[in-house]
Amino acid sequence: MNVRITANTVERTTYLNWIESLRDKHVIKVVTGVRRSGKSTLLKLYRQRLVAQGIPEQRIITVDLDLFENEELREKHALHQYVLSRMQPDGMNYIFIDEAQRCPGFEDAVESLYARDFTDVYVTGSNAHMLSSELATLLSGRFMTIPVLPLSFAEFSLASTEPDTQRRFYQYLEWGGFPEMLHFADNPQSMSSYLEGVYNTVLVNDVSERHAIRDMTALKRISRYMFAHAGSLVSANKIQGALTSAGHKISQPTVDNYIDYLTDGMLFYEAQRYNLKGKDYLKSLAKYYAVDTGLRNYVTGYRSEDIGHMVENIVYLELIRRRYPVLVGNIEGREVDFVVKEQYANAYIQVALTIHDAETLNRETASLRAIGGYEPRYIFALDTPATSSEDGIRYVNIIDWLLGKDTVLP
Repeated sequence: MNVRITANTVERTTYLNWIESLRDKHVIKVVTGVRRSGKSTLLKLYRQRLVAQGIPEQRIITVDLDLFENEELREKHALHQYVLSRMQPDGMNYIFIDEAQRCPGFEDAVESLYARDFTDVYVTGSNAHMLSSELATLLSGRFMTIPVLPLSFAEFSLASTEPDTQRRFYQYLEWGGFPEMLHFADNPQSMSSYLEGVYNTVLVNDVSERHAIRDMTALKRISRYMFAHAGSLVSANKIQGALTSAGHKISQPTVDNYIDYLTDGMLFYEAQRYNLKGKDYLKSLAKYYAVDTGLRNYVTGYRSEDIGHMVENIVYLELIRRRYPVLVGNIEGREVDFVVKEQYANAYIQVALTIHDAETLNRETASLRAIGGYEPRYIFALDTPATSSEDGIRYVNIIDWLLGKDTVLP
């Protein structure tokens, strides 16, 4: 894989600009994301921006709770006192607490710091439920979540020297977008080892230890099932049946809990089903998308027959990266891959590898035609130019869209 690193990082301008737009606003900035998605590096780049803009370094206070030397700060009173002792009285203090979930009760310390004058607080963590639910208990309406995903294809392309866009896309599809993967780009064995480390760290630190899971075998089997079926409709009942057939007895409530734990650890994102006719949510079945296709391929093995699901996974991640709420549509028994909730209307998307197969094209367009109305409808495919069909369906080239060359759903 031909990849270059610029100053050891890929500057993630979209995220940096988003964070900077919230600077000095009286809300806590909560930066979440799966481990190794680039949260710490992102805030390091942001701190460099602050210094470049004239903020004195003594007014920038950083605590990384993952570091062993900060172990004593994993107690809320010690954390609070450490930050207080370094605050400057003559201007805004920029406070960064990295991997806050390592400190039980961190939200009490954060609340106290937030309540003081001249504080701008930034918190990162690798557990979605902990950060959102526990902060919301104390600070409802006073914090904003900034979810950070691994590199987008556009960001990956900035670091790649592979001139062929198609080949570069399939590299991204296979190995994913964890930023540090770029350092091992010419060594597939090292890339696999790196992904193994990420996966095991999330399972142990962010899932098993936090929820005191005793049956690690079941957790790994459920995780593997969800990776293998990413982009397919699944349920706790289906997973329970699969494990029971394989000789591993487990209750459905336990499976439900384990699914929640894996999504809390941000290995997966849930897309709920939505009845387009009745305009309500369907409780049975949902789709779960992997946080990274490279991680998926590490767990399940790369298989060419899964490319369709992986491409759909990449489109889903890009939609939520662009801050769109995304659902899975159902209309009269037909599936619509994505219902994208825009401010004034919905947009409907079918994802396909090709539009040159008549059977596939008829199937994808049938679901969109069944929706009716005037809301935008799209078929995203790898082999189509940007065109419109006679029935108002817009064809979008996936790679062009990922690179920002097609401006639908920007």
